[in-house]
Amino acid sequence: MGKTITTRSFLFLLTISLFSCQSKEEQLIGHWHEYEVGNPDYISCHKITDSTYSIDLETYGAGYPIKRGVEIQKDEIAIRDYILITDFSINNNKLIVNDSVYWIKQEDNEQTFISDFSAGLLVNIHPFETTTSEFDYDYKDYNHGYNIHIYIGKLKKDTLNSHKENNIRDYYIQLNERISNLKDIRSFLDFGSHYDKKLKVLLHTDKNTPKDLLEQIELEIKNCGYKKSQIYYQTVNTQKRVNGFNRICL
Repeated sequence: MGKTITTRSFLFLLTISLFSCQSKEEQLIGHWHEYEVGNPDYISCHKITDSTYSIDLETYGAGYPIKRGVEIQKDEIAIRDYILITDFSINNNKLIVNDSVYWIKQEDNEQTFISDFSAGLLVNIHPFETTTSEFDYDYKDYNHGYNIHIYIGKLKKDTLNSHKENNIRDYYIQLNERISNLKDIRSFLDFGSHYDKKLKVLLHTDKNTPKDLLEQIELEIKNCGYKKSQIYYQTVNTQKRVNGFNRICL
């Protein structure tokens, strides 16, 4: 998912703060949700420590636009091509960025760990759960190649406002930045095949998605020339707060 200019520009602000006033650094450390005024759904989640900064599970570091699941040192935080924002204030658990964007500090717990998987999406996702920390495809391998991502879940409140023909009860497919139908999967995957027909298809799926819908999605993927072994489901261990992708038999 793409990030807003405000989100990107705040990275520059964060970098300045990390190297300057200790009190500023202490105020910024934490787990934040970013909101736009008038939108009930938060658009990004930010996790800031004294050494790292991540947006929606993606950690920024030198040499790469995005790294996932990698600890980045303070002096490696990338600041190129970002716009400086200097006018912000923190009041209790609320950080005011500008007239239209604000952050709310969250407790870093199991609930926010799960909710972060929906950050920046049009749908809400609570992934399948596991009690182990081993995954068929782990985030440590995430940057080794291009993969195809499909998101399945119930629509968020703000999405429903702009998709009034849909409802809050059903489960929907998100491809890139739009709500789509089963028939759209073929053209979506055909675009991915320009890269490599052996790509992994990563399904970010709410665990309560009806089995018949998932079976239809899998069938459509296989009808496009992909094998069952190329299909993975996002899976989380909520107690240890780790996640990856597993092949799940439906």
